[in-house]
Amino acid sequence: MRWYSYLVGYLIIIIEGQFPEKVINMALTRGIFLWDIVQIGERKISLKIRLYAFKPLAKIARMCRCRVSIYERCGLPFHIKRVKARKTLAMGSMMFLLSLYILTSFIWVIEVKGAEDLTVNEIKNLAAQWGLKSGTVIKRIDLDKIEAGMQDSHPKLAWVGISIQGTKATIEISEKVLIPKTNEHKFAHLVAKEAGTIAEMLVLLGTPQVKEGDRIERDQILISGYVYPEIHLNDDGTYTHGGQPQLVRSKGIVRAKVMHVRRNSCSLVETEIIKTGAKLEQVVLKIGEKQIVLKGEKTPSYEHYSLETNSNKIIPWRNIHVPVELITNIYWEEKHLVNSYGLEGAYREAIKRAEKDLTAILSTDVKVIQKSVNLLPSEDKNSVAVEVIWECIENVAVPQLITDVGAR
Repeated sequence: MRWYSYLVGYLIIIIEGQFPEKVINMALTRGIFLWDIVQIGERKISLKIRLYAFKPLAKIARMCRCRVSIYERCGLPFHIKRVKARKTLAMGSMMFLLSLYILTSFIWVIEVKGAEDLTVNEIKNLAAQWGLKSGTVIKRIDLDKIEAGMQDSHPKLAWVGISIQGTKATIEISEKVLIPKTNEHKFAHLVAKEAGTIAEMLVLLGTPQVKEGDRIERDQILISGYVYPEIHLNDDGTYTHGGQPQLVRSKGIVRAKVMHVRRNSCSLVETEIIKTGAKLEQVVLKIGEKQIVLKGEKTPSYEHYSLETNSNKIIPWRNIHVPVELITNIYWEEKHLVNSYGLEGAYREAIKRAEKDLTAILSTDVKVIQKSVNLLPSEDKNSVAVEVIWECIENVAVPQLITDVGAR
């Protein structure tokens, strides 16, 4: 009959109490089938009972003031239940692996290397036109076609190479060095790019309109692009030009004394933000309003940082919008350094900043002949403002195309 017990299910139970034997006797007299009865203690008995007989036996145990506990569940019903539980776990695991497979079947991150004149967004937009963008199925990507299409469709691209690693696509490019179109062959005057006083002048081609010592203004013609065949000296020392002029592209050097002025300020106490270069990368899967951190720390360990975020959404398929988004957060570490300058230190720092601004706007051939500093009045008592003046000798002549040929 044990095969029948296996089919309906049976329990291994333990009866504890003052008289556990009394429970067994009453159960047997009432027709409850018991087997494998074992004395395991002074007042404790282990036995096996069919599943449907457990409740009647428990009622008898309560009448005899004994406790009944289930030690093990055996038989076919319990095996089926375990298999069902494991099936649910297996289905959950399969769903997780399927979701992971789907997520890893798309391109989520696109990196661009080698861009100089072209911007990263320009390269990404061009790649998107040829079928490579965030959310694209990896198996549908034809790298050779995209590389050739990008290279042929943009005049500045000399070479394009694309590699895929996981869910990340890397686009490497090499830009063409295009020879810029110039106006070197066109007729032009030489005009002043800055106001100043002429220090020296060398005319290589063209007709001079000023002389050394003259005060000049911005955009004033220095050397004209009109060359006359006749030049007459007047009694007052001036020249009169005659004959039919010839148009040329003026050439020459006109150096002038030019004043460059820059203003700047510095607070007595300032906080300087220093980028350490260290970074933490965090990848977050956003499903609806819920966010799951797939990679990296949940909270950055840096005290101070700046955040750079890149978000990629799954492309809608057949008008089905899936609220799934892959977010990449890059935390750049920063150090905040408090500088206490004081009045003298702030004064020197303000001068240093103004001189840095001047250096940035002047070419390397400019010669500084005199420097001066003016302390500016400031309503803010916690800062110092200065005006730095540099007197320089520089070539102020720049070409200006002659657009009205009839004007002289």
